[in-house]
Amino acid sequence: MIKTSLSLLLVDDSRIARLSLKRQIQSLALDITLLEADSADSAEALLASNDTPDFALIDFNMPGRDGLELAERIKQSYPQVRMALVTANIQDALAQRAKEMGLAFLPKPTTAEQLGTFIQQD
Repeated sequence: MIKTSLSLLLVDDSRIARLSLKRQIQSLALDITLLEADSADSAEALLASNDTPDFALIDFNMPGRDGLELAERIKQSYPQVRMALVTANIQDALAQRAKEMGLAFLPKPTTAEQLGTFIQQD
């Protein structure tokens, strides 16, 4: 079956941050289905009950498990999902750790152009 639309999992404990990212993604005029979660636990519940998304944008600082812990779990169970760590915590060590895990690193605040580049890269 050929997939004509893309799906993206958006994980951020801040409703305002999710809304901002959602608006930027929608401005790209791509056919993207969005799944939203406010924690690592709710993200894993969404993954278990939906088709596997093509992409995931994951905040680092969240209550409970952080974004890298969630990314590690997603990577183990859904290795085909391309992920980006989206965070205001722009320490070099964190960016390096994300890169070592195969994640893109997008500093907050993001731009629609950055998100588009991440989504459309091969």
